[in-house]
Amino acid sequence: MLASLSGGVLKKAVKTGVVATRTRKGFREVLLVSTKKNRWGLPKGNLIPRLGKKRTALEEAYEEAGVLGEIRNGRRVRLERSRWTLDLYPMRVAKQLRRWPEKAQRTRRWVPVHQLDEWLRRRDLVKSVQKLALPARQLV
Repeated sequence: MLASLSGGVLKKAVKTGVVATRTRKGFREVLLVSTKKNRWGLPKGNLIPRLGKKRTALEEAYEEAGVLGEIRNGRRVRLERSRWTLDLYPMRVAKQLRRWPEKAQRTRRWVPVHQLDEWLRRRDLVKSVQKLALPARQLV
């Protein structure tokens, strides 16, 4: 928890998202979405308590990136900052939609795992995404 300037206590925001993947021409790819700050990131959002973390993450994948799929195993990566905690889950994409709720606000792009450092700004995020996108035996 964080202390506010007035002496009260502020809770960290709880966010959840997915590392959406597919395999194309023998390469594992990760789906990135454009952000409001003209950068690239992952589909994620604030936790919806009634849905829980995994279902919220799947909902964000649909709303922000227009993809449907499932979280297939118990793996998870947690990133923490001073103001928020983000839990990311691996998602295998089953269907990519032509229309989705945030299509007018966002662009999506499939990026090979080995090129993530060219698209994502934070090194710890790149490592976390690689950890979830690649099978454990492929990690270096």
